Parts: sequence; structure tokens; C-alpha cells
Amino acid sequence: MFKGKKLLLIGLLAVLAVVLALIANYLRSRCVPTPAGCPDPTLKHTAISQYKYATSYGDGSGGYVCSRPIKLVSNTIDIKGNSVSFYPVDAAEAKLFCHMTYVIEYKGKIKILQRPEVLDLIGKYEYKDVSIKALEFDLIQDKDFVNRLLPKYRGREIGCIIILETPNEKLVYLEDENLETFERLNYELFEKSLKALNNADRELFLSSLN
Repeated sequence: MFKGKKLLLIGLLAVLAVVLALIANYLRSRCVPTPAGCPDPTLKHTAISQYKYATSYGDGSGGYVCSRPIKLVSNTIDIKGNSVSFYPVDAAEAKLFCHMTYVIEYKGKIKILQRPEVLDLIGKYEYKDVSIKALEFDLIQDKDFVNRLLPKYRGREIGCIIILETPNEKLVYLEDENLETFERLNYELFEKSLKALNNADRELFLSSLN
């Protein structure tokens, strides 16, 4: 009889394990995904914010590298009590200074954003009022297009074209294949090249800035 009760208990435990697994799967399926994915059940929310400065962070959709340290905050701890899942305190600051470096033109942005004169210029404005864009690398590789866009630099290897825009000034940076700046242009001067393009090329350039 004892053996029978033991087998029954084992059977009940097995059924309970299956039920718990099904419940867990159901709860996961009920999760509404966010940019950071579904909540990790091993993490807990805490009212005590932890801050740090770092030059990189991840948001679930990918990793970002920043041209300078930015302030991150976490309100999440793991089972050991360590703060995890750090995110930017200032979204506008992160948007300006942090970029996914798997895109080569984004690496070019980071190079520009590390230049002292660029930081001085940006420092005059709120981050939300400053933008930096780069021409898609695929279009940079179209030598005929680049020669039409920048006939003065025909034959020069161009790795990136970066446009920095502030409320009072727009600048164009030309970088070589090593992402080193070899020319800085006032946008009004660069705009003359844009106006010399045909409509299709001009629209292609403007739509390929990211």
C-alpha cells in the first residue's frame, strides 16, 4: 500500500509540473512585447534608482555605442540584487550621441561627435534641437553618384558624408575610407552642389540620409 501511495504522489507531482509549465507558457504567450522584449521573470523592479555613466548600452533591439559617456538609469535588479537593464536618462541625448555601429555610416557619426569643436557647438543648444545624419554607405559606394554630387572631389576616396544641423548652423563633414575627416563645408556651399544635381539625384540624396 505504501508503494502505491508513493507512486500516486510521484504521479501528482509530475502532473503539477506539467500544469506549471503550461501556465508559464501561457503567461509568456500573453506578454505584449515591448522594444526591450517580454519581462524577464528573474528580474525584479525596485523603487531605488541606480545610475551610472557608460559609452554603450543595449535596449533589446540591439546595442548602441556612444561617442561620449552618457547617464544611464536602472530600476531593475536580478536575483543577486545587482542592478541590470540600464537605459538612457535623457532620450534626446542618447539619440544624438549613441548609434548602432554595425552600420558603417553610424561609425562615421560617432567620429564627428568626438571632435572638440563639434562638442562645443552642440553645447550651445538643447540636444533635441541638434541632429546628425549620414548618407547611406551603399550610395557612397556609387562612385558616379558621388562624382555628380561632389565633382570637386572626383577621384578622392570618400567613406562618409555627415550633416550636422543646429538651430543656427548646418555643417557638412567629408570623411575618408578610414572615417577620418578631411574636409568641413558650410552647408550653404554644399547646397550649391545639391542644386546642380538633377531632381532625381537630389531627392535620392535627401531620402538616403539617416
